[in-house]
Amino acid sequence: MKILLVDDHKLVRAGLVLVLKQMQDGIELLEAGSGREAIELALATPDLDLVLMDLDLPEGSGLDALTAIHAKNKDMAVVILSAMEDQAMVSRAMALGARGFIPKSASGEVMINSLRLVLSGGICLPPGYGDGARGDRAELPNLTQRQLEVLRLMAQGSSNKEIARDLGISENTVRVHISAIISALDATNRTEAAYSAMRLGLIPRVMMSMA
Repeated sequence: MKILLVDDHKLVRAGLVLVLKQMQDGIELLEAGSGREAIELALATPDLDLVLMDLDLPEGSGLDALTAIHAKNKDMAVVILSAMEDQAMVSRAMALGARGFIPKSASGEVMINSLRLVLSGGICLPPGYGDGARGDRAELPNLTQRQLEVLRLMAQGSSNKEIARDLGISENTVRVHISAIISALDATNRTEAAYSAMRLGLIPRVMMSMA
């Protein structure tokens, strides 16, 4: 596994390296200290599995780097790790294509579990994110109970085959449900649909509590 760690503080990066090396043996960590360096390294490393990036960076913010990276490689998994965790900032990062947003106050265990979730195809959001949207019932799409079950498994990174097995339905039925879910949530793909569903409170957030 190869991860690019982006933070302009060397001591912070050193601490994160110790945490990330607990994920698995043989993990390779690349480091960048600026937005420009992050873009250059991400685009020059096609076998990169994930980018873990701060927002407050010199030579271009984390959001600028995220935008530039996704302009060239939309499949690159980028997770934001930041002390700035207000809902507007989280929403902006996710709208630009981030696969997750982890507060710097999170424990090492939470960080590792969140990154594993993203690497398996899921997304992670901070505890409490989207709570305000839950009271606005007018925004909620009309999804069946089965579609909500499919949504929940999608957010956990399950494949169509795994969803079919867990729910006891065919893969074709899963594809039909996913197509309907994406349309109902006005999304363009599975990740965006899962993010929107969590923001609206339709399904639980997949990032574990920091308690």
